[in-house]
Parts: sequence; structure tokens; C-alpha cells
Amino acid sequence: MIKSIPIPTAGVSLGLAALGNLLQPYSPLMKYTCGILAAILLAMLLIKILRYPKLVHADMTGNPILGSVAATFFMTTMQLCVYIKDFAPFLCEAIWLAAVAAHAILIIWFSKNFMLNLELKNVFPTFFIAYVGIVVASVTAPAFGYFTLGYYIFWFGFVAYMLLLALVTYRYLHHPIPEAAKPLICIYTAPMSLSLAGYFAVVPDKNFLLITVMQIAAQGLFFFILSLMPRLLRLPFYPSYAAFTFPFVITASALRLSLDYYARLGVVLHEFFQYLYYFECIVASFFVFYVTLHFCWFFYKEWRLSGSKV
Repeated sequence: MIKSIPIPTAGVSLGLAALGNLLQPYSPLMKYTCGILAAILLAMLLIKILRYPKLVHADMTGNPILGSVAATFFMTTMQLCVYIKDFAPFLCEAIWLAAVAAHAILIIWFSKNFMLNLELKNVFPTFFIAYVGIVVASVTAPAFGYFTLGYYIFWFGFVAYMLLLALVTYRYLHHPIPEAAKPLICIYTAPMSLSLAGYFAVVPDKNFLLITVMQIAAQGLFFFILSLMPRLLRLPFYPSYAAFTFPFVITASALRLSLDYYARLGVVLHEFFQYLYYFECIVASFFVFYVTLHFCWFFYKEWRLSGSKV
């Protein structure tokens, strides 16, 4: 069964870890429940990597989607390090630094293997994960005191996002999308919100106008993707369902950070925005658990097909 675990499992793990942080103010129990589930899924994928490294390498080198989605493994690791840093601060800091370095290495590897010989039809929103996903390091950097590192990573990710947004959008306008890759369009709603969360975490002198423009763009992308969900949910299960998780969570998280920022400045907003935040929390929670159940059912079927062998 371990052999059949898809690389996008790390994406579900990332969604769970992020959801735990989102729900922490309302339920500490939910935070650690999500964290434990995320750790289990990540551990399952790690076992596959250790047992079948050649298979994982072949998947990553032969498919730009899997090659870029692999970055979610390091993004999740960064988030989980923050979960348990109070129990083992030095170990968690070392693992966090290793995850950041590994993500940077993956960016170099991905650029060499897929960007130098770029084919437009092979460009997907997962490219955002490879290049912009490292901004999770900016979001989590304050927990370990690496503000300067997080600051430079934020600007790298944000500039990469601006460049990739044009490339990925151009590709979507000119080439058809295979059915199995259609859920990946949900990733569109993640990079702007992730960039905003990173900005709040590590940029000391915040720009009101930039934050407002980023938040408006993030919400516009959110509602655009939400309008596509009725059609996407009619698709059969694919590992790309993982794209239904983290993007919705980080959108809600970024909105919460923005509302807190406006409140500190004394800006009075209509209560609609508070209800919008609650709505986005519900949407994010629904999709994370919906996808987690689908993956669990997939694992169960693979376990049965393998003769109940792990």
C-alpha cells in the first residue's frame, strides 16, 4: 500500500496543518487533531520515499506536476515544526532550516529540469508551489527568529509569483487541460494569500495600499475559484484533489490577518467582512476534511488491493 501513496498526499498534509493553525483560536483540540493527521500523512509519504526512492525520483523527473507538488512536503514540514517547537526547540529549528534549504534545492532542481526546456503545455498552477510555496518559510520564520531570512524569501516568492502568474494564465488560455489536472486550477487562489501572510509576518514597515490591493486580488481569486467548484466536484477522484485544501485555508488566514491589521489602525469595516471570514473558514474546513476522507478511502482501497499488506 505504501508504494501507491501519491506525492500529492503532502498537499493534503499541508492543508491539514494550515487548517489547524486557522482553527486554533476556536479549538486548540482541533489544531492538534489536524496536526496529528498531517504528521501521519507526511510520515506515510516519507516511508515511501525511503523505501522506494527510485520510484519517487522517476515520478518527479517524469512529470512537472509531481516535481513541483513535491515542494508541499517541505512546506508541511516547516509548519509542523512550529506546532511542536515548544517541546523540542533546537531540533525543530534544525529541521525547519533543513526544510527551507531542501525547498531551495528543489527550486534549483525544478528550474534545471523543467524551466530550461520549457514547454507551454507542461505548465500548470503547481509551478506556484515550487517557487512561491517557499514563502511558507516567511510565514513560519518568526517562530524561530529568522526575520531577515524570511524577509528575503518573501520578496523572492512574490516576484516569482508575479512572473509565473502571466505564464500560467497564458498557458491556460492557449492549451486544453487534461481531466486529471483540472482540480489544480484551485491553486490559483493560494499564492496571493500566501504572499500576504508572508508579508505580514516578516515585513516591518507595512504598506496600507499594497496590503489592500493584495487582499482585494486574493478575494477576487477566491470567489473565481469558488465559482468553479460545482463543476470540479463532479470530477472523479484524482490525487490532484489535494489542490482543494491549502489554497482555501491560506485565503481565510490571510483575510484574518488583514482584518486584524485594519483593526489595529482603527479602520472601521462593515461587519460583512467578519462574516466573510467565518464563511471562508467553513469553506476551508469543509474541503480539507472532504479531501482527507477521499484520500483515506483511496488508501483503504489500495490496502485491500495489495492483500492487506502495508
